[in-house]
Amino acid sequence: MNKKNWLLVLLAFVFTVTTFSSCKKSDSDTDKSDEWFQKAAFKGPVTSSAASFLINNIAYITTGATTNAAGKTAYIKDTYAYDAASDTWSEKAAFPGEARIGAVGFAIGNVGYVGAGNNGTDNLSDFYKFDMSSNTWTQIASLPIAVNGAVAFTVNGVGYVGTGSTTTASSGKKNTTAFYKYNASSNTWETIADIPYTEKPNAAFSFVVNNVAYVGGGSTAGGAAIKDFYKFDPSKENPWTKLNDLNRSDDSYTYSLARSNASAFVINGTPFVVGGSNGSVINTTWKYNVGGDYWTNDNGVFAGPARKDAIGFAVGNNGYITTGINGSSTRYDDTWMFTPIY
Repeated sequence: MNKKNWLLVLLAFVFTVTTFSSCKKSDSDTDKSDEWFQKAAFKGPVTSSAASFLINNIAYITTGATTNAAGKTAYIKDTYAYDAASDTWSEKAAFPGEARIGAVGFAIGNVGYVGAGNNGTDNLSDFYKFDMSSNTWTQIASLPIAVNGAVAFTVNGVGYVGTGSTTTASSGKKNTTAFYKYNASSNTWETIADIPYTEKPNAAFSFVVNNVAYVGGGSTAGGAAIKDFYKFDPSKENPWTKLNDLNRSDDSYTYSLARSNASAFVINGTPFVVGGSNGSVINTTWKYNVGGDYWTNDNGVFAGPARKDAIGFAVGNNGYITTGINGSSTRYDDTWMFTPIY
């Protein structure tokens, strides 16, 4: 083979190796990096500490805090619905109670429920239901406790609300481990067993998998992140079961997941927790293995600015994060879709 042919063979070899290496590098880079996609921005103002519920794959977001034209914090009663299928937002009837932050929401059938929170001075206990077919709100029985920053979820057609801050002018900062269930047919609340946290939490996260609820994290009245994590099965006589702490260091796993004000959603039976705060805002994405009771963060970090007090929900094979605050004064209206690569 002459020198020219040898040169052509060498160049072809270099091209093949380079191309193969580039493809492999690209494949590796996109393993977990292309999981977050920006979607249509929240139609309302920049907002944090809102409440939400999901009905027929439509997410409803209401109340919260915004930043007004003067740069000051203002509480709002706006309600907006997000249709993931069309990636569109639409305005709905405004929440009828006082404007507030830290309210909670849950859905039973085709009805959404929102209540509690704080109006800037006092914690609240009033509750309201939203009829999506008529786009109307109706006041229902009040929660037995005035609370802000609680968690809420639905299991087997029953709504549950618990934990949060019960701060008052006389008692100062004080959290609770109390839990209540709401029976929609009788419009009544009933006290159930307290969640047995080692410290009383505010701004914990929760999610539901296979009719079992999970509650974790939050912060103490002094602001310290809590590592407790429990599951709740109402079919059992003792419904609360302690799980491995969110901060873990043993022969099997080492991670630190304790945080407050995080967002959570469940995609096809797999729970994810995104963002929150543990002294500063976080942008990590954590995945929970229900069967093994452990967490991993091998998914891509949240692609938007790090935040807390955002809304999280799942529709089909995707999770969504919208609104929130950066930990000081910058609120957001951007919406992000998460498509996990397992």
